[in-house]
Amino acid sequence: MIELEIHILSDRREGLLVELGRVVIASGFTLLRQRVYQDKQGAWLAMVVRGEPERQLGLEEMLATHHRVLSFEATLLAPGAAAPSPAPRVAEATASSPAPPSIRHIGPDVGKVESMLPQLARDYPKIFPWLLALEHEVAADAREASLLLAGRRTGAWVYKRDYAMGGKLGLADAIKRIAMPALRALVATDVRERHFHLQNCPLCPPGGQSGCRFFSGYLEGMLGESSSPQSVFVRHLHCRSSSHGQGDCVLEVSH
Repeated sequence: MIELEIHILSDRREGLLVELGRVVIASGFTLLRQRVYQDKQGAWLAMVVRGEPERQLGLEEMLATHHRVLSFEATLLAPGAAAPSPAPRVAEATASSPAPPSIRHIGPDVGKVESMLPQLARDYPKIFPWLLALEHEVAADAREASLLLAGRRTGAWVYKRDYAMGGKLGLADAIKRIAMPALRALVATDVRERHFHLQNCPLCPPGGQSGCRFFSGYLEGMLGESSSPQSVFVRHLHCRSSSHGQGDCVLEVSH
């Protein structure tokens, strides 16, 4: 388990804790401490949350795309350290206080992902050049979260385009009848119950950076739309980029 200290800037404080607390819980995290306060920049929500490390990017994506969030910063707390009470980003304003520092955005580059979605839809399933371009256009600390967001949006779009006429399915049936054939249109895939083995993934070059987050998001977006219950989580188990091209990229679906 990990603990994150998160500082969120919004335009108003009414209902901020309730709305974003729901996002934290829906993302599989537990809210440990929180504080809401106001300064000249706007309303701030400071939180310490705890959850599984694999769910961090999903939480950051949900926060980055939430309509109440103007910007946010997430800090990973040291293992074993006592969780502090969330404090304001700056001291209480005084006449001699310096201007509040700018907030470094953590999470996906929503603007760049949104601007690329029309190209992904136009060229689908030949989308890997666009995804490789996205990796290079976003900041390094936004790369994985941006791929995850692009995957979720693409998976949800493919479901609505090709599969939405049917009713909701159980997770096992949704994997077999929807996710498996859809993913095979993008990359050679072997499915073993809830494990997806991606062969020679074009986003994961040997010795390079992993692009598996796109496929995690793709499955979450597609299965979240097609299956019941809708809360689907994809765990990244192995990537060939970290093993010099040996083996498959492996993803595990759960809910």
